[in-house]
Amino acid sequence: MALQITGEAPVLWALLDSLLSARALQVSKIESKRHMEIGILVSDVQEAEDSEYWAQVDDLEGVIEGITGDCISRAERLASQHSATMMLRKVVIVSLLKKSTNQKANSLSSILGIFLHSTHAPEKVIEMMVKMGLSISVDAIHDTVRSLSAESSHALQYLGQTLLAAYAYNNFDINLKSTVPTAEKSTNTLKHLTSGLLFPLQHGVTHDDLKCSYELWRKSRINPLSDYLLSLHQDVLHSSGLSRRDQFNSWKFLHDLCHHGPPYFAQFQSQISAPQVLEQIPVAKTPIIPASAMDVNNSMVAGNIQAIERLMAQGGVFDPADVEDGESPDVTEYVVLVHGDLGTGERISSMQRRSIETTPWRRFQHIIFMPGLFHLKMAAADAIWRALIQPMSAHQDQMSLMHDIAQLRPRETGIFGSKPGFWMMHQLIGHDGICRCLDCWWIELTRACRQPDERQDKQYENNLLINKYFLLYEELSYAMNIGDIAHVETCIIAWTLIFKATGKHKYATCMTEFLINLHFNYPTGLQKAIRYHWLVNPTGKPERFCAIDWCIELNNLFIKVKNGGNGSNRSVARVILESPLVEVYQNAHSVIETNFMHTGRTRLLTKMRSSSPHNHTPGRQSTYLVPDLLDKGHELFEKGWKGIGTEDDGTIVDEVEQPTTEDVVGEL
Repeated sequence: MALQITGEAPVLWALLDSLLSARALQVSKIESKRHMEIGILVSDVQEAEDSEYWAQVDDLEGVIEGITGDCISRAERLASQHSATMMLRKVVIVSLLKKSTNQKANSLSSILGIFLHSTHAPEKVIEMMVKMGLSISVDAIHDTVRSLSAESSHALQYLGQTLLAAYAYNNFDINLKSTVPTAEKSTNTLKHLTSGLLFPLQHGVTHDDLKCSYELWRKSRINPLSDYLLSLHQDVLHSSGLSRRDQFNSWKFLHDLCHHGPPYFAQFQSQISAPQVLEQIPVAKTPIIPASAMDVNNSMVAGNIQAIERLMAQGGVFDPADVEDGESPDVTEYVVLVHGDLGTGERISSMQRRSIETTPWRRFQHIIFMPGLFHLKMAAADAIWRALIQPMSAHQDQMSLMHDIAQLRPRETGIFGSKPGFWMMHQLIGHDGICRCLDCWWIELTRACRQPDERQDKQYENNLLINKYFLLYEELSYAMNIGDIAHVETCIIAWTLIFKATGKHKYATCMTEFLINLHFNYPTGLQKAIRYHWLVNPTGKPERFCAIDWCIELNNLFIKVKNGGNGSNRSVARVILESPLVEVYQNAHSVIETNFMHTGRTRLLTKMRSSSPHNHTPGRQSTYLVPDLLDKGHELFEKGWKGIGTEDDGTIVDEVEQPTTEDVVGEL
């Protein structure tokens, strides 16, 4: 906007610059006489003090410069902030002048109006901003919301009718508490809705790659090729003699030493080479279009049928038997990718067992389910909790993980012992893993003067297995973040064995069947379409890939918490109307926050120094032996393939975990 005004009215822009900089020039002359060596240019003394304070508090570079006494970069930063503030003020003034002449010149007021609406600002505040000329009216805001919602439906249909779109949906609950309760609705406040997303298939995927619906339908669902999964993406030793997993572990130890170890090693950060990439998904920004929320409860099979049909209808794709030729693309010979969690996959599988149906549409022959990797990551964290924290006997040893928790988060040991959420376990694995890596470096430095002893140390062996599981979790997270899809698949195979060993049989079965179909049943073109769209990159930047199911959970968070009206206006109809505008509201927030400049382990290491879990103490016993979950899972899978049985204790403790707000936001 500033560039447009500068080009259209350069004289007015220069005049405003002179008028708004009069005070700054006066202050500059006074300051230049007193502090020639500093040369800080500000528009006001108080503004300079505030800017310096926030620069030092919010900006890590500001803190470092405040300690070292470096004033030059701080002066440049203050001058930059001053320039941005002046530009913003000039844009506001020119916008007010333009609007006073032409009511249609309301770009700034429209953005501010949408921003105020998305933040549930009171109508009195909006009306005050309208009188000041800084916002459009309340009625205009509501008309804009309805117009944008209608436009979003056209974008959905345009994308869906190309048949080169993937779908994702998930349920969410919203409690519509009424300010004035009524007798007939006093207990009916919890609503079960369904949200959806559409995004285009990229990376060279064509119609021919997806034209395989009949071919897949002819193939049997029973496949004896499970043994071949263990040899998928065969490991080739590096020139250093390290396997692929050992290469990642080596990188992780060096990364933690240089980023979290003694300051001396920070100088070597740039010299650490990244782990080998097996198959990189091309880095490209993936546009994600929110669909309108649906008043559908998809906790049952019937609800999933409605959710898929309504979501595809928003994409302009209908049952070929219900439309005339040309009104909707015929999806009969094609497949459509649908993302979801484990529960969604089970219900879609039940839908597709209706082979008695005569048409491909009614038996949902065109649906290819893709399990979400965010929920897989949650399951991996839960498997670690089950193996290392849940058993009471695992709390007794001084070297146990629970004793590490007592040092890292002493007030939350009870929560970790009962049922922590995903984000708490994710942070624990990261923080405790860093401490363990640094302690291993410390032990290696002091080991040279010791004599080796081959006698067993049970607690030492336990901690080696803990490190193994932590590194495997970090490897899965790293592979997902950088978009190395082949590396992700190798990690999934290892975690499938761990799921089997910890009683998460549903996850183990789901991931096994999916990988079998992906690599041994699906044609090459469909393989590429699925594998290259298992992760997306909403920002288009390297190392910023994320799982589709995390995107849908974030969409649910915005719908439930931020959008959908407030107070008496908060209703199912309002939530559905505003649900496609999540991205519009986020863009408005981004514009306002960017231009108006709105802002937003030591104790454990000490304990490890005194009693390191990585010191080999011959003959030391343990009250709990950490199981080797990979060996145990492999054994259970072999029994299952041979028909011996798969249950080690006769119980299945699987459940589909629902992420909390903290889990979703933490991934940001």
